[in-house]
Amino acid sequence: MIRPRGCLDYLQLSWWLIRRQGRGLLLATLLCVLSLPLNETIAKTLFPETLVQVLGLLLSLFLGFRYSQAYNRWWEARVLWGALVNQSRNWRDLITRVLPSNVPLSLRRRLLQQVVLLMWCLNAELRGSNREAVVLAPPAHALALKLGFQNPSVQRLLQQMAKEQFQLRQADWVDSVESREFGRVQQEITHALGGLERIRYQPLPASSTFFIRLLTWAYGYLVFLKLDALGPMTAALVGWLVFLIFLMAERIGTILEHPFVDSRFALPMDRLCALISFDLLGASDPLAQPSPTRGTWLR
Repeated sequence: MIRPRGCLDYLQLSWWLIRRQGRGLLLATLLCVLSLPLNETIAKTLFPETLVQVLGLLLSLFLGFRYSQAYNRWWEARVLWGALVNQSRNWRDLITRVLPSNVPLSLRRRLLQQVVLLMWCLNAELRGSNREAVVLAPPAHALALKLGFQNPSVQRLLQQMAKEQFQLRQADWVDSVESREFGRVQQEITHALGGLERIRYQPLPASSTFFIRLLTWAYGYLVFLKLDALGPMTAALVGWLVFLIFLMAERIGTILEHPFVDSRFALPMDRLCALISFDLLGASDPLAQPSPTRGTWLR
């Protein structure tokens, strides 16, 4: 997630948005240039002033709705990741409080490592497109091999955690009440996982996205024509800038709709996973260090 701290950061963010818009900005510029010789005729004869006002009202309503829905998805994803952080700490505290002293230290460590690996697998699955062939960071891949997982996935790890809890109960290291406590924590983790997967694999309806984008183009172009019809080239330049601003505003809503895709607006999942690794495995663990490859924008 972005956190601009100065003028340079804001300039970098603006340039990133311009690059992401790419062909859309180029097409809008070409359309404006081609319309310059006919702008006055088009603006006065084909598009009355009332049409611009009506389209502006519609665009403000639909674009506001789009931003609201996109931000709600982003914020819900952040809340669910916060729940995973809290439940991972509950899992750690439960192991410390419930398991008797005769439980091997290696078993305690493995129970913690499974949760850490689960979070990194979730991170990779949310970013990628193949849930069965996740690409893990080298330290996470090394941890997976250490735990005996050649091709780890979220579902395999959840099943292994359930088996470990069953074995704890069979060995009489936990009683029925304590076993239910472990089950409750895993249930909360599974609930958060399901919410994140729903956000990842169920975007907003494509029909509404197409309509809002079409409305944005129509209104931005009409604003350019009306301003350019005032006469001087300065008015045309202002109209062109307003057109591009509307296109970038619509693009931001589209980007914000996908909180897991690598972008300046994505959730800092690497840092959240590193925080969980720090809480469960300690500061010396390689996974407790945020990835330097994501850049300084991810906070």
